[in-house]
Amino acid sequence: MLQRWQLLLEKWHLLILLVLPIYYFSSAKTDEWQPIAMLYFLYAIIVTASLLLKPRSITQPKLTGFAWLEQLLLLALFITVLWLFYLPQAPLNSVSGKVLWLNVQLVIAGVLYKLYLAIKVSRSNKIEITAPCWLVGYASQSGMALQLAQYSRKQLQSAGYKVDLAELNQLTLQKLHQYKNALFIVSTYGEGEPPDNANQFYQLAQQWQHSLNQLQFAVLALGDRSYQQFCAFGHWLHRRLHSLDAKALQPIIELDSADRQSQALAKWQLLLNGFGKPVADTVIDSTPWLQASLHSRYVVNPASAGLPCYTVKLQLPAASTWQAGDIVDIQPENNRSSVALWLTKHLVNGCQPVRYQQRTIPLCWALAELELDKAAPPTRNENLSTWLTQQTKLPLRSYSIASIPEEGHLTLLVRQVQKDDGSLGIGSGWLTAWANEQQNVQLRLRQHSQFHLPDDDKPIIFIANGTGIAAIRALLAERVKRGQPQNWLLFGERRQQHDFFFARDIQQWQQQGFIQHCELAFSQDQATKRYVQHLLAEQQARLVQWLEQGAAIYVCGSLQGMGVEVHQQLQQLLGTEQVEQLMQQGRYKRDLY
Repeated sequence: MLQRWQLLLEKWHLLILLVLPIYYFSSAKTDEWQPIAMLYFLYAIIVTASLLLKPRSITQPKLTGFAWLEQLLLLALFITVLWLFYLPQAPLNSVSGKVLWLNVQLVIAGVLYKLYLAIKVSRSNKIEITAPCWLVGYASQSGMALQLAQYSRKQLQSAGYKVDLAELNQLTLQKLHQYKNALFIVSTYGEGEPPDNANQFYQLAQQWQHSLNQLQFAVLALGDRSYQQFCAFGHWLHRRLHSLDAKALQPIIELDSADRQSQALAKWQLLLNGFGKPVADTVIDSTPWLQASLHSRYVVNPASAGLPCYTVKLQLPAASTWQAGDIVDIQPENNRSSVALWLTKHLVNGCQPVRYQQRTIPLCWALAELELDKAAPPTRNENLSTWLTQQTKLPLRSYSIASIPEEGHLTLLVRQVQKDDGSLGIGSGWLTAWANEQQNVQLRLRQHSQFHLPDDDKPIIFIANGTGIAAIRALLAERVKRGQPQNWLLFGERRQQHDFFFARDIQQWQQQGFIQHCELAFSQDQATKRYVQHLLAEQQARLVQWLEQGAAIYVCGSLQGMGVEVHQQLQQLLGTEQVEQLMQQGRYKRDLY
């Protein structure tokens, strides 16, 4: 409002500058002509200065409606008050001299106000210059790298920086030249491959020749140590940027995504703290851990030639929610016999109470979460609570959620894993054998936004094999809830009699018209083995027709075998260029393991 008053008064000052000389030469009779002339000269200089300051002031939006009249009346009221109470105090006697004296006061106040605005604009521009824009780039297949990238952006923004968040496929060499600082959080997919949302970037970046010597960067590489090429894509990105003359802020940080107590996260947090306000919590703890009770479990493939598969239902706290396509991270526990053997071997009393995770429990309960083969026993006088914090926890296990919240339970489809010695894998063993019904299971819900359904009701082609049907089953349940019937399912397993997981749901949805086409491939039900990629080849015409109608493709299951074969089959049927285009459009989504 004050700035608009100033604009109106400037027009008044210009009018006074023109009228006063005419008035004095034509009719004014006064003995004060000398002070009035000096005052008029000062008035002209200050009005000129005010006009020169105008371009540096902050612009205001135009007034609409009667707002302009309201402000004009307020200004008139203000001047009237000055005329009645302040004008009589003027040191000059003539009315014209008093008016000139009052206008000088007003224009001086206006210039001071404009100087304040000019300084404010200058400081604002300075802040924008000294707080350059950062880039946080990510490549994520299961959502964890995206979660860490979002956290990193938030920390930089809290330090006053502008931050652009982008998946690697959105970045070109020209875009990277726009940044001086960048953080990259990237996963490795399969045996050293880039995630789908970094595949195009990977192909283009290998051809780049121009220098990126203006860029400072750091890389947080996510991977799984069970794979031979641990964090391979992250290492490739670090080397490639370095070869283009970009400067690394620090050596690459490797993060095992199954590690709940990671030194890598602490290092990354320390890096973020160096750019702004330190925070107390670590990145990984941004998602809360929940206690869910084991409601029920049962074998779904009795007499199968494959390893046993279990449907596991967990009862979550009432306020918990998730979306179809999301993932759950499970904190597994050792079986009781393993804990008892460790206690006996090291002559430790497992019944003694300890303070662990903000509660007092017996030591044997706390030991259930530790990697016992890496845990050296505590010394005689060592504090057990302190000793526990120094031990390595069992690695997390991640599973696709097979249900939607409206069904009342979080459902998992878990295939038992057997080691060479016949013992069960730690994650599948905990969920399918060692945990008792109604026992609490520690878990956290992890958003997998890249595998969520689109908002529209366009057709969707679902492709799955084995336990990959779990995530597909949740997506289909959500489509049924929304009343979206254009669904096509292609599913493969060993034998239909024993390995048709969620058969009752699929057959019911098919009868209700929510699955328009259901193609099944059970490899051992005939002499010649058939897989889902063969079903695709047989249905090329329908595949092309559905894609022309805007359909999306969702693939879930094993990476080696089905995932690779389906991808190659799509390239043969559609062409490599169209498959890459579908990825860029978000119409080809994969959740493979």
